[in-house]
Amino acid sequence: MSQMHRIIAVALLGCLSLGAHAKPPANADEAAMALADDAPVAEQLAKVERALHSEDYSELSVADKSRVQAALDRIRTKMGDRERFDQLTPPQKVEVFNDQEVVNTLMTNAKEDSRMVCRSERPIGSNRPQRTCMTVAQRRQATEDARQMKRDLRISEPKDAR
Repeated sequence: MSQMHRIIAVALLGCLSLGAHAKPPANADEAAMALADDAPVAEQLAKVERALHSEDYSELSVADKSRVQAALDRIRTKMGDRERFDQLTPPQKVEVFNDQEVVNTLMTNAKEDSRMVCRSERPIGSNRPQRTCMTVAQRRQATEDARQMKRDLRISEPKDAR
């Protein structure tokens, strides 16, 4: 996804998520976290922590996992002994919402990068296709490595060989 597409997607998510704390999304699996007024926050945080350590988010870096965990810890602290999001004061809701956005942004990007994509490819010298599976992030890294190798080869070539 290009940088411009990411910016547009984040902007749209920001606009659409303004009401996300009021009700859960239609498909709960699609959103990493949407604090519902009618559900205990502790359960929702536990669900996010379980998801954080699942294969669905395998491409989440250690630093990003730490950022997500820190945001979840801040939400727990702000909730205190309150069970539900609607028991918070408006300024507390804003702080929790900001932490929720950090979690959702990091986990949404990681889930997309962790998606497994399989292709049928023919190895050089063979007509028999083989199934090759990689995550989106692995495929992107392989493409970038190949481009870098091509650039390096061009640099090291003598000018008259070009």
